[in-house]
This record gives sequence, structure tokens and C-alpha cells, in this order.
Amino acid sequence: MKVYRARAIRGPVSPTFDPLDYRDSVAGPAGWRFNDLKTEILYTAEVEALATLDVAVRPGWETIREILIATIEVPDGSIVDLDDLGIVLPRNWNARPVQDDSRVIAREFLDAVAALPAGRSKPVGLRVPSVVSSLDYNVLLDPSRLAEYRASITSRIPFNTLRSSRS
Repeated sequence: MKVYRARAIRGPVSPTFDPLDYRDSVAGPAGWRFNDLKTEILYTAEVEALATLDVAVRPGWETIREILIATIEVPDGSIVDLDDLGIVLPRNWNARPVQDDSRVIAREFLDAVAALPAGRSKPVGLRVPSVVSSLDYNVLLDPSRLAEYRASITSRIPFNTLRSSRS
């Protein structure tokens, strides 16, 4: 199965982009939507457009020069739904600003996988609903399973056409 990850490029020099680098998932004042500062997780999307949108809706979008898209291949059948692991989203999972009770989902996923019996196939990712697209899903990938993923940067999207131009 393929999932996608995007990175915004700002400024004249393109920084390196390791699509499997999950360290920024514990950045910010409290983590991200589905994880806290103690729970590293790799955020991806099921479709390329959602990965792009997830980057473009953040503050500072007007400074984006281009977006790099990476395709990450994970083992088929290794992504599960919340119901598969008995994980329930809080009612306010999509609140803005993010509420702390939604930041436990990644930890619940990792703990549920760790608790599965030995010998049973263990999922590498959890499908979660997108906040910005009601029809699409993000996928949280377990960073301890990086050896099972193959990643490559597959496209560059020029972003200057979405900024207003001044004459």
C-alpha cells in the first residue's frame, strides 16, 4: 500500500527531506493532532492531495515556494482502522485548536499493537479521519517499524501559482 507525505519548501535553498524522519512529530508546544510530546509517530495521508493540503493549510502557507511529495510503501494489509483496535475518537477530535484528549490516539495505537499476542501479524499504521477533508484519511505510521517502509520523493509541486501576485 502507498501513503504520502509532504514537506513545504520555503526560501531559495531546498533543505533535505527524509520522508521517514518522524522527529518533528514531537515538536510544537504540545505535539500534533493525534500525538503528544512523548509519542513519536509518522504522519502520512492515504492520498497525495491530502498530504499537500495538510501542509498548505498551516500558518505561513504564503511563504511556500514548492511542496515535495514522498511516496511511502508499507506492507499490504498492514494499515488498520480505529475500530480494529477498539480505539474511539473523542467527540472533539477535530476541534481547533487541538484538544489534549485527541493527542492520546497515537499512544493508544502503539500500546494496542504492543499488546497483540506474539505470532499475530501486527499493523504498522492506523487510519484516522482528516480534519481538512471529510472524505479522506491520514495514516499514523509506527516509527519503530521503519525497516518495513520504502520511501522516495516522487514529485515537486511549484506553489507560487497559489500566492497572490502584486504588480
